[in-house]
Amino acid sequence: MKEEEKTHNPWVRLRNWNAGQTEKEDKVEEIFSDPNDLRLFDHDLHLQAKIKGHLYESQSTTIDLSNNSTWNKNWDVLQVPVTDNCNLLCKHCPRESKYLRKDISLENFKKYLSRFSPENFESLLLSDFGEPLIRTDLIEILRYVKTRNFKHVQIVTTGSLLNDKWCKSIVEENLLQQVLISIEASSKELYEYIRGSDFDLMKTNVKRLVDYKKSTGSPYPVLYFNAVCLKKNIDELPGIMDLAHELGINYVYFVHLNAVPSDIYKDRREELSDKLYFEDQHLNTCDREHIERVFKEIDRKSKEYQIPYLPPEEYLAVKQPDIEESKSEEKKGCHMPYSWSQVDPEGNVYPCCQISRRYSVGNLNDQNFKEIWNSEKFVEFREGLTNGKPNRWCEVCNVYNGKRF
Repeated sequence: MKEEEKTHNPWVRLRNWNAGQTEKEDKVEEIFSDPNDLRLFDHDLHLQAKIKGHLYESQSTTIDLSNNSTWNKNWDVLQVPVTDNCNLLCKHCPRESKYLRKDISLENFKKYLSRFSPENFESLLLSDFGEPLIRTDLIEILRYVKTRNFKHVQIVTTGSLLNDKWCKSIVEENLLQQVLISIEASSKELYEYIRGSDFDLMKTNVKRLVDYKKSTGSPYPVLYFNAVCLKKNIDELPGIMDLAHELGINYVYFVHLNAVPSDIYKDRREELSDKLYFEDQHLNTCDREHIERVFKEIDRKSKEYQIPYLPPEEYLAVKQPDIEESKSEEKKGCHMPYSWSQVDPEGNVYPCCQISRRYSVGNLNDQNFKEIWNSEKFVEFREGLTNGKPNRWCEVCNVYNGKRF
């Protein structure tokens, strides 16, 4: 494989993996040569099984993590959130206020983005914990981003603010290639309990965006449901596949909760008793057989609707009895610093989205990205991921502990 083709992006890795396969398997390469090719939905069930099998496999890294000074020329994601503020206060989100800080200015956004080369990244993600559609100048930001020629530009949104203006501009000007819609329930009751937002309004808004795409014949943006899996919502996860089918969603991602360690708020647990972001809501606390039944149903619906999904980990894999539980420690490690980079409004750089705002490795006002990468602080951080002495936040992270997210 050529050096420039090494990536953690599962769609691109699928393309690379597929080279030289049989005629039927070549169909996979053709479909996935563009990560957003909508012919994905024409594949038969055999092909879907092969695709999903590779997606699971693609979570492992191809980068030599033992060499912590390696300058990676191809990251999956550059994350520059346009806002940390949100119109909602979801129960599984650790934020305590809708307004957290002043948004990054357009001037600084352009300045920080100029420190990176678009060709070094598969995707530019403009979201984190905030709602990007809350910014009145978002269209102006997206028009500027389009001039930078990033391969795939994406946002994560609750869908609560997807009005006619946004949908029209996003589709007609091809400003976004991917839109991920956060959703944690398929029933009105649980959705509104978790998000405190109108379930029917979200459905109307998402359908509006789908209809704009259909009316213009545009394949973009490709639409994803992004569902955080919780003990609270585990029985509603299969229903999210039904909702995806109803609304015309293209893909469904199920991700693990990035849980907050209980001891951090031990003096406030009673006050925060209704919050869903602590470790006791992680799927690890659920009965394994129950989880497997849930994902078998998700898998069945995926085949019925021809909507691919990605689980937080491979719950349906054939178990290997010869693998001892004690060997789980050997799986610990993390490729995220080699595939992901995040920037905050002040120019601080973080090794990944999972510990953003918690551990900065440098600042773009003082150094360029390559200088930050080679700095003592960043090298020490990466070494900790391979020598068993990770940052405290990494110790409890899903990715470090061998899961997807």
